[in-house]
Order: sequence, then C-alpha cells, then structure tokens
Amino acid sequence: MDSLSHIVIGAAIGEVFLGKKIGRWGMLIGAIAKSVPDFDLFVTGLTDPRAYMCDHRAHTHSLFIEALYAIPIAWLLVKLFKQQVSFKRMLVFLLACLWSHSLLDWCTNFGTQLLLPFTNENYSLNTLAIVDLLFTLPMLVMVVTAVFYKRNEERRGKLAKASIIYCFIYIGLTFINKVQANSLVEESIAKNNIAVTSYMTNPTMLNNVLWYGVASNDSTVFIGEFSLLHKQNAITWHSYARNQHLMQQCKSKKDVEILRWFSDPYTIAEANGDT
Repeated sequence: MDSLSHIVIGAAIGEVFLGKKIGRWGMLIGAIAKSVPDFDLFVTGLTDPRAYMCDHRAHTHSLFIEALYAIPIAWLLVKLFKQQVSFKRMLVFLLACLWSHSLLDWCTNFGTQLLLPFTNENYSLNTLAIVDLLFTLPMLVMVVTAVFYKRNEERRGKLAKASIIYCFIYIGLTFINKVQANSLVEESIAKNNIAVTSYMTNPTMLNNVLWYGVASNDSTVFIGEFSLLHKQNAITWHSYARNQHLMQQCKSKKDVEILRWFSDPYTIAEANGDT
C-alpha cells in the first residue's frame, strides 16, 4: 500500500487510542508507527531489484516479528510520555498500527511475507491497488479536518473513527469486486477455450473498477483487461510466450531462482543479445 494511506490510517488509529491522553502527539506517533514496517526500504533501497523483491515486505512485515519489536517500542513510548498512557494500551496501539500495515499490504499484489521466519512464502489477496484514490482521499480529508479540532472536542474523535470505519467498508467492497472479477475471468477463459493452469485478477492502479486478469500455462501467459461497470463486454486476451527454456540457459541460477520464487507461474523470459 502507498505510504500516504498508511500515514493517514495510522494517524486515525493514534487519535482513537492516544488522542485523549497525549493530544495531537497521538496522531503523529500513529502515522510514524504505521509506517515503520516500510523502513526496510532504507536497507533494500529501490535500485537493486534482487534486494527489493526478496527483502521488501519481509522481516519488518512479519506478524510475529512485529509483535516482538512492538514491545520495546511501547516501553520507550510509555517512558517518553511519562506514563500518561499505560504499557498495555501503548502495546495494543502499536500492534494495531503494525499489523494493520501488513494486513493492508496483504490486500495488494506485490506479496507480503507475513509468516517469517516460519516460511518465506509471499501472500497476496489482490483485492486492492497499491494506490487507490477513492480509498485514500476521503480518509485524508477526515483526518486532516480532525487535526484542527482541540483534544477534548468530540468531533475530532468521531472523524478519526469514521475514517477507520470507511477503511473497513471500502476493503469489504473490494472483496465483493474481487469475486465479480474472478467470475468474469473464469467465464471468459472457458468461453475462449484458453487452456490455463493458473490465473489471478487484480485491480488496475488508482481505482477498484478497472481490473485485469493474468492466466498462464507452461508455455504462455495471457493478459486481459476489463471493467466491472461493463461486464457485458468481452475480454480481449493478449498472449505472451514464457520461453522457459531461456530461463534454463541463464548463467545466473540464483536470479532465476529468485524470479521463480517471486513470480511463478507468471514468469516470462526474453533474449536480449547474448543475455
């Protein structure tokens, strides 16, 4: 999920858990705490594709590891705010921020290693685009508006709670859209007699109405785009040769292993000169 969404939701969680205790500091701490799992980018960076694929959304996003590092952070925050907030409340607040970060990322399509160190499998529900304006902007407006109200004003807390409720409702609607998208893709694959062994659906960027399907077999990947607002329109499928024999010829066996771990059964290989 994009950083702005995490920041906004974290600020709302901070207001709900800590707002009446430490004022606007609750929103600030919530925004930071909700962003902590993505601090792994300081290690992986954005320029090394191997590090990014293997280590982003990895250890810092693990539900188990998050529970471990939440404990010392909660203890430090309790000390920092001179015990205005109990340790138990601070710990629950941090877990709400950290776990909701990972679970929200789980809804997108990059893959999140939720169960490290027990397994390095990438989990993704593919129900939500990494950036979705209709998801983020209403919550942003509500949280920014809440900032201008004083600590004891009831409307501030209500706006924070409303943004969290909106988050849950919107995510619930994406699951309904996902069921519709899967149904359309399955129907189209059968109608076009496309022989596939796997398929997935995912919303396109910035919205949850325009979707695409990706299907594959041993030799080919098929991609088709469609709109949930025009279900009657036939999906046009475009095919791409997977060229798996090129993967076997590749000298960098480690790179091939990483690609297959991350992307199979949707990997595609192409020849570029002698590469």
